[in-house]
Amino acid sequence: MNRYLTTISELLLPLLHLLIIQKCMKAFWGSGKKTLKVYIEWSIYYVFLLINDIGIDFPPHLLLVGNVLLIFTISSSAHKKSVMQRCVFSLLICTAWMLVEVIVMAILKTIGFDTAILKDAGSFISKMCMLLLSVIISHYIKDNHYSEIPMKYFLIILLVPVGSIYIMHHIFLIAAAHNEHAIFSATASFLLLVVNYVIFEVYDWISRDAELREQNRLYAQQLELCSQQAEERESLYLELRKIRHDLKKHLTILLEMVRIGQMNETERYISQLLDGGIGERPKEVSRSGNIVVDSLINNTYALAQKYNIHFNINVFIPASLPFESGHLAIILGNLMENALEACREIKEGDRFINLDISYVKEVFQLSIRNNYQKKRKKDTIGHYLTTKNDTIYHGLGLSSINHAVANYQGQVEIIDNDNEFQVIVVMYGSYSENG
Repeated sequence: MNRYLTTISELLLPLLHLLIIQKCMKAFWGSGKKTLKVYIEWSIYYVFLLINDIGIDFPPHLLLVGNVLLIFTISSSAHKKSVMQRCVFSLLICTAWMLVEVIVMAILKTIGFDTAILKDAGSFISKMCMLLLSVIISHYIKDNHYSEIPMKYFLIILLVPVGSIYIMHHIFLIAAAHNEHAIFSATASFLLLVVNYVIFEVYDWISRDAELREQNRLYAQQLELCSQQAEERESLYLELRKIRHDLKKHLTILLEMVRIGQMNETERYISQLLDGGIGERPKEVSRSGNIVVDSLINNTYALAQKYNIHFNINVFIPASLPFESGHLAIILGNLMENALEACREIKEGDRFINLDISYVKEVFQLSIRNNYQKKRKKDTIGHYLTTKNDTIYHGLGLSSINHAVANYQGQVEIIDNDNEFQVIVVMYGSYSENG
């Protein structure tokens, strides 16, 4: 029975080794191709590790060369990367793993581990360290864009590998003193490795789930902004219909006045129309020709007038911009909504919003500055928190803006001092997905 358990452990530990390598590869390059050739190469790698664990102990230099070549071969089949990138990755991951093993072995010898179990303990702890390293890499690599989970949950998850190392330390010490527990120590090390791998997969799932939730809230904001634009267009359409109807009535009256020769009355009537305006269309402070920018600014200006907010606007952009309309709506809509909300907290007479937008030499620059009263709070990673009670659908404005700006290799700078809040957005037309 003991021999059976040992065999199972020896067969499955190399499999965990491969899963860790695959996780590191996925962290750097994403999910690769899953072809029969790739599976065969992974199987050859598994056999190579299995022979080293239960058969022939390869010399360190031969083991390193074999690992590098096999990882390079697998990465060549699974990922379309340059030869240099694949070489660097293969050497980096193997060198890092060997370095971790050397450090772990040195620490265990310093602690005083028995030489009989030093190899097993070192193998377990080095795999644990590489697993933790692969999770850290996959979390902080720029291409993944996973959302940050709350720090308390991260610390709770981090207790699992730390606790596992502590438990295995004492299990290996017991096994060193009592040989009959050697099988138990090998089995326990394997099971704990499996548990840690599953825990970190759950951690990745939580991060992806948090990202999906944020994306869903982002889409809800996009729908809200699109709804506002639709209402603006509908209002404009109704106003045009009203103007056409009124214009027909006015022209009928003028025609009758001219026909009967009442020129003075005709002149007076035309003057009244020019002074009073034919329609009651709201004032257009933005006339760039870009329907997204103009509609959002004009709508916000009308709200600013309603709340007695001094709104100073300078817009110098062409009618057509090399950015998606949805991204422009998210950036400009969220910034002006946040500015309006902040200004409404201040007493009337002191409220102001300054908006400057320009597009010169394929560089889009937006600066919006407003005053505020309440001190803005931040979370543990520096993101601004909403002051509204509904934290589910609010408080994502700046996060949504960052997502949109990132599509054009842009930057968002926030200046917060002396009760004045300023956001500066820079985007590059040359990086546009449409350009």
